[in-house]
Amino acid sequence: MPKLTVPGQEIGSSEGPVIVLHKNQYGDTRQKKLDEFRHVRAGVELLSTTFLNARALRRGTHLEKGVASWAQEELEILTNAAVKMWEPKDAFQDRSRKIGSSIDRIIDLEGTLRLSKGDQEYEFEGEGICEIKTDYYHQGKVRPEWVIQVHHQMLCSNLTWGVVACADQKGHLNFYPVPFDQRLADHMLACYEEFWQLVESGEDYPPIAEPDKPEPVDIAEALPKTNHDFVQLCTDYIRASAEESAWKKTKSQLKEAIEFAMDALDVEHAKFPGFEVKSETKMRERKEQVGTGEFYETTSFSVKEISSE
Repeated sequence: MPKLTVPGQEIGSSEGPVIVLHKNQYGDTRQKKLDEFRHVRAGVELLSTTFLNARALRRGTHLEKGVASWAQEELEILTNAAVKMWEPKDAFQDRSRKIGSSIDRIIDLEGTLRLSKGDQEYEFEGEGICEIKTDYYHQGKVRPEWVIQVHHQMLCSNLTWGVVACADQKGHLNFYPVPFDQRLADHMLACYEEFWQLVESGEDYPPIAEPDKPEPVDIAEALPKTNHDFVQLCTDYIRASAEESAWKKTKSQLKEAIEFAMDALDVEHAKFPGFEVKSETKMRERKEQVGTGEFYETTSFSVKEISSE
């Protein structure tokens, strides 16, 4: 939805997570946010093209209405009752804390909404917040920044619960309950107070310290709980990786020999009993990879043998 908060004068719900978590997945940091606020308050206009996630923001803006309508219908099915949903035209503000929020949708339940998060089940009734998300790199869980964003909206609106409705890359609509957490809210407000103190004082945040590389956890005693022969799995994985590398080298050598033989015969497409071989040479334009400005989660995986001493 359109940004309704006042830039440089109040912290919006999309800015709160950066300030609380110190940075986000798009490369924005709390220091950059601090600099932005100072520039705006000094009369310097910020260009929207500076945002790395501009494409994702445009996509979300265009899809928001459709996802909201879809979410309303699914919520009515879940509650077996009517669900009212509307888009606020004005920002919710808490001027004493210098925070404001543009809320995607307010929902009003006539029935009871029951949603689970892990082993915990939550029941919501009456009015709450519906935060609309389109996440094409979704990992099947609510992002921490979304929880903070909804809490920011609750602090501004005095509503006590929210739901994140996320349309993912598989065409699924996921609902995540966000009950009000006072401890999280207190931590957020402390972060906001520090932010405003730095805005006024002209001081900067300390540099973000890179986390220490975590030491591996000894799981020897817990292995029986996995219900798998974990040692055998890792042993087989290393063996398969070694064989894969060996066969990849062998494949490359055989390909080179076949191509050499085809060149000697001066043919690009040949057949003979049991086989058909093609080895064509074409000119193709060399292309450069250009970043899209969108970021997604990746998983690093490795298995290596270590000394048991």
